[in-house]
Formats: sequence, C-alpha cells, structure tokens
Amino acid sequence: MIRIRGLSLKVGEFCLREVDLEVARQEYFVVLGPTGAGKTLLIECLAGLLRPQEGQIWIDDQEVTGLRPEARRVGYLPQDYALFPHLTVKENIAFGLRIRKASASAAQRKVAELAGLLGIGDLLERDVLHLSGGERQRTALARALAIQPTVLLLDEPLSALDEQTRESLCGELRRVHQEFGTTTVHISHSFEETLAVADRIAILHAGRLQQVGPPSQVMSHPASEFVAAFVRCQNVLQGHASQQGESACIRIGEARFYSTSPAHGSVSVVIRPEDIALSTLPPIKKSPNLFRGKVRFIIDRGALMRVDVATETQLHGSDEVPAEAHFTVLCTRQQREALALAPGKEAYLSFDPSVVHIISRNDIAGNE
Repeated sequence: MIRIRGLSLKVGEFCLREVDLEVARQEYFVVLGPTGAGKTLLIECLAGLLRPQEGQIWIDDQEVTGLRPEARRVGYLPQDYALFPHLTVKENIAFGLRIRKASASAAQRKVAELAGLLGIGDLLERDVLHLSGGERQRTALARALAIQPTVLLLDEPLSALDEQTRESLCGELRRVHQEFGTTTVHISHSFEETLAVADRIAILHAGRLQQVGPPSQVMSHPASEFVAAFVRCQNVLQGHASQQGESACIRIGEARFYSTSPAHGSVSVVIRPEDIALSTLPPIKKSPNLFRGKVRFIIDRGALMRVDVATETQLHGSDEVPAEAHFTVLCTRQQREALALAPGKEAYLSFDPSVVHIISRNDIAGNE
C-alpha cells in the first residue's frame, strides 16, 4: 500500500536519513519517536506538503513523490487540527467535498454519516472556536475522512488533549479504523497511546528508523539501547556474555545473568520491569536469576506501583554470592499491600532466562 525507499530530507535542524518503510493495506501503523526525531517531516512528505531531496514514495502502486497533496487521495489531520475558524463544524467537515465539487446532497449525506459516527451530530451548526479539544479533534477527523481517502495521516492527533479525553479518543480512532478500514499512519511520542491503536510501529530517532515491528515484539526484543529506553524497558545493564550449553551467562560485576538467547562478548542485558517477580520470601520455584536485596523507593502510578530494588546477593541453591545491581519492578497495588512493601524492606526478585533479552554491543553501535 505505502512504500518508501531511500527517503532523505533536511529542513533546518530536522532531517530524515535514508528511510525505507512499508505499510500494509488497512494497517494502523504508528511512527514513534522523541521530539526532533523527524516524525512530522515523514508525514508531511507522505501528505505532499514537503518534497524529499532523495528517495521515492508509492501509494497504491503509484509513485506520488512529485504529486501535489490533492492528487494523492490522502486525508491529513495536522497536530493543530487546522480547522477554519470562520466556518461551522458542518462546513469544516464538508470543505474537502466542496473543493472536489461533490453535489450538495452527497456532501450533506456524508457529513451526517461522519458526524453520527463520531458523536458530533448535535454540533454541526456550532462555531469551531467554542468546541472542546475532543470535539475539535473529532471535527478534524471527520473532515479528513469525508473525502474517502486511500490513506489517513494523523500527526500527533491526541497530544493537546487531557489524559481522560486522550484515552477515550484512542478507542474512537481504533473504532473508526475498524469501521472504514483506511490505511492509517499515526505519528506519536506516547508509547501508551501507541499500544491502544497500533498494529505495527516504527521507532524513529535522529532521522533514522531504529526498529519496525508489532508493539509486543519491539517491547520484548528492542534492537538497541535507545529503543529499550524509549519503550520503557528500564532495566538495561552492560556485561560480558559467554555461551554455556543452551544458555548464555552474562557477567555484570559479581552477578551472573542467565538467558536462553545465544550471546558472546560485550552485550547489554534488557529485562522488562513487568517480567520480574517480586516476593518477601525466597520463591519455591528456583530460577537461576534469583536475587536478594532491599526496596529503595516506591512510586505510585495508580493501578501499578514502580518498585526500585537494590540487590545485595545472588542465590545459587544454598549459596549466596555478592551481586550489587539496581532493578525497576512493576507490581499491582494489591501485590504491594499483600507483601507490605516499603522502603528498606528485604525483598527477593527473580526472572526467567527466557525474558532476558540480549543486545550485542556491535548491534548497538550500528543502530545508534
């Protein structure tokens, strides 16, 4: 559906560097990255607002690199929504249809259909200046969908909204996508937002693609330390790996981490905080990755607690060896209360070798 080959562009301090990317038909695809990564440059190239200095773009097997926006059958929702302040909600939604010379009756039917779908049917005669953030977003989305685009482009559509409205509209975006099946490219800097809507994601950093894949794959198998940090793996440690039969043993100071992934040489170890089990008694089922330490602090995040643990020793059977490290663990509020966790309390943490992801330091140098 969308193919991008060798896309490069520099505008001021922002750039894209040899971006290669494919988006499947009817896919909801999210491009993630920090501020300044080049996300908006990418979506504006797709929309036809910017022309790349190098590379090509295809939509539906047609090269569109040099085509004007109106020739691309693309619906575009910019970050500020760009609603026309002198027009009503109805007139804003119908704007693209009027430009394409749709009949008045056809435009009226389409506006009514979209307004009903998005829950703004009672706002059609309203002035857009007096809409809430969520109402403006729905109006702008209806305008983008009115022309029945082949591709829908969303540039940080939820960034200006409060958390409650953002969560609600994530569900709306997913529902609209299922209803219309329009291939969607959504730009975001929020990983939580992405998990609510994306079929696949791409991580962009300093104008280069770092990793592309389903969210679960990128979360559990980040390609670089940057990706690991961006998807909040939080437990990233450097060490030296050697293969021991079917397992890899990674030395990090005095500690030994065991992984089912093959590894040798200088590596980074990545463990997601939700993959670590926390207890106040030694677990009955022993793991080769079993540590004892003390809780340093706890951060209340609502339904989940972030628990920071400083380990002191590692347990191998009845033996304990020194093993100083810091871990971030996520647990539920109920788990915290059941374990009576508090700063200074002794705790055991363990994790299965299968959740220990390894990144070669050579891979890190090549990806960052």
